[in-house]
Amino acid sequence: MRLLLFVLFTVPIAAPARLDTVPDEISRLDEGIQLRFLDAKAFGMRRILPMQYHGLRSFVPENATERAVVDQLQQKNYEVAFYLVGRNALDAQSPFTALLPRRSVAQGPAFITPVQERELPQPEILLEEGRRALISFQTGQGYDIRKAGWTVAMRPLRASSEKCVQCHAADGVKMGDPLGAALYVYRREVR
Repeated sequence: MRLLLFVLFTVPIAAPARLDTVPDEISRLDEGIQLRFLDAKAFGMRRILPMQYHGLRSFVPENATERAVVDQLQQKNYEVAFYLVGRNALDAQSPFTALLPRRSVAQGPAFITPVQERELPQPEILLEEGRRALISFQTGQGYDIRKAGWTVAMRPLRASSEKCVQCHAADGVKMGDPLGAALYVYRREVR
């Protein structure tokens, strides 16, 4: 009786590149930003940059928790900027986009810590990534990518209260639907 011997060779298949763990400070910053979006005293990027119409794009912490997070990011030499992509970005490919009063842009940057703006990923790229994120937020909780030497942590801003649903009722929003994408663009400066 012959014994057949099969040898199985495994060839490793490259898995998608796994990004470093998001720093705890970025996750805590997101918690604070999420709370700002529960407040209806301002809308959109004005929740992050209330003085933007004066040309001020530096993030100003509103409480001790936000101040501590920003201080920790600076102490650890992180450069951090924030962008916002609203759900109207999904309408950008519609033939009726020109009729819409809203603009489809990646709003920002808001400088959480000092950043060399000219080195940030281009807003058009962030807008496209924000669109992809909004689609993925239908079933997911966010993800991270690398662009031009930066990590971009994309997190959903969801309709989490009846107030959100009421304000966005014309858009057919239901509780839990993604209203926007919070994009945290960061890198650690090596000194």
